[in-house]
Amino acid sequence: MIQYKTKCMYGYSLLGERPPQLDINTEYVIIGQSKFFSHCVIIQRADGKAFLGEKRWIVPENSIY
Repeated sequence: MIQYKTKCMYGYSLLGERPPQLDINTEYVIIGQSKFFSHCVIIQRADGKAFLGEKRWIVPENSIY
């Protein structure tokens, strides 16, 4: 799988909760396309670990490199 970094510090909030924070110092893999935000992808850490209780994030596709 191709690994990416992200420029985002936070992912999208789905239910009005505080947006989930991302670890900008780690690499991520794309696991899917968001159904709710057409310009976004779903990512998870390449090492499979959780960060601050989160395992998956929704970020704009143009924020990954």
